[in-house]
Amino acid sequence: MIQATTLMKGNVSSMKEISARTNKNVRMILIVAIMLSLCFMFANILLTYDSTIRTVEISISTQSMKTAADIAREVDAASFERFLQKPTEESTDYIELNHFLNDYRKKIGAKHVYIVIMDAQGNSRVMINGLPPGDSAQTYIGELCTLTQDEVQPAYQGATFHTGIIHDPKYGVYMTAGAPVVNAAGQLVGIVGIDIGVELLEQIENNALKNSIFHFTANLVVLILIVVSYTLIRRWYQRETLRAVGDSEKTFQREFRSILASIQSIRHDFANHLQVIFGLLELKKVERAQEYLRGLQADVKAVTLSEQVANPAMLVLLHSKAEKARTNQIEMDFHIPPEETFDGVLSSDLIKILSNLLDNAIEATDVDQSGEKRISITMRKVGNSYQFMVENTGATLQPLQLSRLTQDGYTTKETETGKVRGYGLSIVREVIHKYAGEMHITSAKGKTCFSILLSIAN
Repeated sequence: MIQATTLMKGNVSSMKEISARTNKNVRMILIVAIMLSLCFMFANILLTYDSTIRTVEISISTQSMKTAADIAREVDAASFERFLQKPTEESTDYIELNHFLNDYRKKIGAKHVYIVIMDAQGNSRVMINGLPPGDSAQTYIGELCTLTQDEVQPAYQGATFHTGIIHDPKYGVYMTAGAPVVNAAGQLVGIVGIDIGVELLEQIENNALKNSIFHFTANLVVLILIVVSYTLIRRWYQRETLRAVGDSEKTFQREFRSILASIQSIRHDFANHLQVIFGLLELKKVERAQEYLRGLQADVKAVTLSEQVANPAMLVLLHSKAEKARTNQIEMDFHIPPEETFDGVLSSDLIKILSNLLDNAIEATDVDQSGEKRISITMRKVGNSYQFMVENTGATLQPLQLSRLTQDGYTTKETETGKVRGYGLSIVREVIHKYAGEMHITSAKGKTCFSILLSIAN
């Protein structure tokens, strides 16, 4: 008995260690999942932000290039060529072209509209800047421009172009779009440039950033809610599991102690039994000896039951119930395939089903003091299901009683004051629902049978 108790404590301690390691692994997985989720959230927000900015830039640059192409087509290329021969601000061609570019600048709301040329060294120079005389941003003829040879290269093939965002300490932040100016012979004589202020782009960037922060906050709140919900559900599940395991553990220990006590009693009394039988035979009282041996058959059944039941939890439970039935002078028959372990059902669920059914059967059989007192237990595998049948002798139950048996709190037995009864079959019903099973109850000719089918297909 002490060894069995020590073994149980060792098992409980081992279960606690496994549970602690499992909780640690779950915490690590949860932390990694949160970190990955945050990384994915940041990456998604950055990609969304970058995509928004790029879309806006492309939209602005596309519109600006179209406008630059329209201006380039209206520029008088011959007038510009004459101006290049004598580039002075007093030139009539300069004044007319400057006035033309300034009008366009006002219409489209650009920072600057101008015409540049590329010198022999590949530098861009502003020849005509569409600004009124005296403007602080006015440039002199031939002033160096920020456009590079690579940026204006499409103009040499007759195409428009645009730059990225330029941060100029003198003219501020802007984006340039350009288009080629060609003469009647199709030769490139200049390039129209438009500087578009990116205040709108900056405003859109700020809005995109605000939206990104909002989306990040919303995603973070959702992530926190998921983690909190998972934690609460997991704790609830652990509590329910521990409660179920605790109930099963208590039942298992109680039944285990009972069977150990029974076996110890049988071993202790074995010598006495031999002496009694030997004495009866010595006195030639054979019939009394046979009667005495028949009384020991139940004890023999309890000892040999281990050869019929392969599932340890079920073996302990059936030993205990068999001893309880023997004490009440009830014959208990077992029909169980010796090789079947019933691994498809949790041991805790097996204990819940069999413990409640057998307790009810023993009580129902013991109440009926007349006639045969017998309980028959049949367990077997049927396809992808397990079948458990418990049949007991006793009073025949009426149809109304059968229909109410699985209701919470209903019992056919007398209830003692302060004692809660009638919940055993409702517990069995919960287990049956868990395995998508079914239960049938029949009662006729002094026998009541509970037949349970549990699905183990999944």
